[in-house]
Amino acid sequence: MKLLVLAQTPPPHHGQSAMVQLMLDELPRADPEIALHHVNLRLSQSGRDIGRWQPGKAIAARRVIRQARATIARHHCDTLYYVPAPGKRIALWRDLMLLRSIRPTVPRLVLHWHASGLGHWLENKAMTWERHAATRWLGRADLAIALAPSLVPDIEIFSPQRTAIVPNGVRDPFEGAVPPDRSDRRDDSSKRILFLGLGSEAKGLFRTIDALDHLPANYSLTFAGEFPDGPSAEKFSVAKRKFGDRISHAGFVDATTRRHLLADHDVLAFPTTYEHEAFPLVLIEALAADLPVVTTRWRAIPELMPAEFTHFADPHSRVDLARQIESAVNNSIPGQNRTYFENHYTREQFRFRLAKALSQVPGPA
Repeated sequence: MKLLVLAQTPPPHHGQSAMVQLMLDELPRADPEIALHHVNLRLSQSGRDIGRWQPGKAIAARRVIRQARATIARHHCDTLYYVPAPGKRIALWRDLMLLRSIRPTVPRLVLHWHASGLGHWLENKAMTWERHAATRWLGRADLAIALAPSLVPDIEIFSPQRTAIVPNGVRDPFEGAVPPDRSDRRDDSSKRILFLGLGSEAKGLFRTIDALDHLPANYSLTFAGEFPDGPSAEKFSVAKRKFGDRISHAGFVDATTRRHLLADHDVLAFPTTYEHEAFPLVLIEALAADLPVVTTRWRAIPELMPAEFTHFADPHSRVDLARQIESAVNNSIPGQNRTYFENHYTREQFRFRLAKALSQVPGPA
C-alpha cells in the first residue's frame, strides 16, 4: 500500500494532530509494506484558528492540493488517508474542496473519524446541497476507522464499505522513567486537581472551578492549556480573583512539563460535554500516570475507560462533581489505572490495531 496521508501534525497541538503524528511514527514499525507519504494539512496556525474561516486558509488549501497531487504522481499513491471534520460548516467545506480535488486521483479512500457528530449534523442542520456533497465525497470509503463501537452509527450515513474499530493510544509519558507512586499521598494536607486541555465551558474547565465551592479549602486546581477565545480567558480571570491561590494557569505545556503535572497532581478532572468529543487523549495520559480520573458519560468515554474505577460525574451538578473528585482522591487504588493503560492504550497496541485495520483494504484492481 502506498498511502497518501493528507492530515495535520502539530503545531497546533490537539488530539487529532497528535494522533496523526503518532501514526506516522509508529505505523511503519507494524507493517513495513505500508509506504507513508505525508502532506501536512496545516491550515490553522493556532488553536484559536481551528474551524474558523480565514482568507489565508483558502490559499493554503490550494497549496495543499498542489502538493497532494504532486505526491500522488511522484509516488504512485494508491490510497488516500483523511481525517474528516466534525459537524462544523467551515470545516466541512474544507473537506469538500479538498476531496473533490484529490479523491478522483487516488483509487482508494480511508477515513479516520477522530471527531464525532458530522452524520448527525448533516441530517439535522445541513443545507440540502451540503448533505448531497458530503455523501458524495465522503461516501463509500474503502475503510472507515472509528474509535469505538458507539461512534459507528454517526458515520453510517456515508455507507463505508468496511468499518474498523481502532481506539487511540499514546506514547507512554513515563517511558524510560519511573511512574509516580501515589500510595503515600492520602495523608498529605493539600489536594491538587489537574484540568488538562482546552479551557472552554464545553470541555468542563469552569464546571471544575465551580466545584471548588463544594470542596474543602485544601483542594486547589491547576489548568494547563489554552483558552479558545477572549471571553473564556476573562471568565478565568474573574474566577482567579475569587479563588486566589486555589487556582492557577500553567498555559500550554510541553511534554516534559505535562509529565510533571500528571505526576504531581492527585486527580484529573475532565467533565466534558464538548459537542464533537470522541475519546480525549488526556484521559489515556492520566491512566498512564496512574492518576485518578473524574469525567463524564459522554460519547465513547464510558466504553473506553475502566468502568469499575473511573469516577463519572453529572456534568450539570457542581455538587456531584465535587463529590466525585473527593471520592477519586480518597478511594482510588494505586496501580490500577497504570495497569489498565499498559493493557489497552500503549503506542504498540495502537500501531498494530491500525495496521490490522488497513490490511482490510483490498489491493488496487
